[in-house]
Amino acid sequence: MNLSDLAAVGNFVSGIAVVASLVFLYFQVRQLNAQARQAAINQQAMMKLARTTRVMEVNARMASESFAQMDLRVARNGSDVTADDVTRFWAHARSVFQNGEDTFAQHRRGLVHNTDFDSFKKSFGWSLQTPQLRLSWERHRAMYDEGYVDFVDRLVSEAPLVLVAPDMLKRWHAEMAEAITLAGASPPVTKPRPRRLSGAATQAPSKGSKR
Repeated sequence: MNLSDLAAVGNFVSGIAVVASLVFLYFQVRQLNAQARQAAINQQAMMKLARTTRVMEVNARMASESFAQMDLRVARNGSDVTADDVTRFWAHARSVFQNGEDTFAQHRRGLVHNTDFDSFKKSFGWSLQTPQLRLSWERHRAMYDEGYVDFVDRLVSEAPLVLVAPDMLKRWHAEMAEAITLAGASPPVTKPRPRRLSGAATQAPSKGSKR
């Protein structure tokens, strides 16, 4: 085997090594891309969980008896509204607006899926139907970025204004009765409980006693 043959063999071996390196590099890049995609999915899942947790905390606060009573007083704007009520509602409104700002900023950076953002817009727009939240927005809108302000202003302009109906409880009962009727069920009948005389123990009749 002369030098030319050895050179040809060397070139062949070098070519195989280059091809093997390229194949290895391809699979390595493919694995890195898969890891990056999975990391992005995990990051979006964690962000969605954080947003859901914040919303649940707000809903839990709104479901408390003291907040519900305060919110109803503020919504009706009666003479029983106190300065404490207004201050508490402003704090609640700021938490709603700041949560919205965070979701808006994450979507603008591509960290929130369009489907999740559309759902957020519908929910936020529904909340902005109330006059008390709109008034709070007018008071606090100067605190936020211009892009977010334009976004919320657009939601306010598109949302109808909804007031607390004076006959809200009456309408609730009527709609519930209709829903029960449509479901083919009748309202539950509460059986009267037997009255127990004070100071006297109720005894079960013996087997030999006559009724």
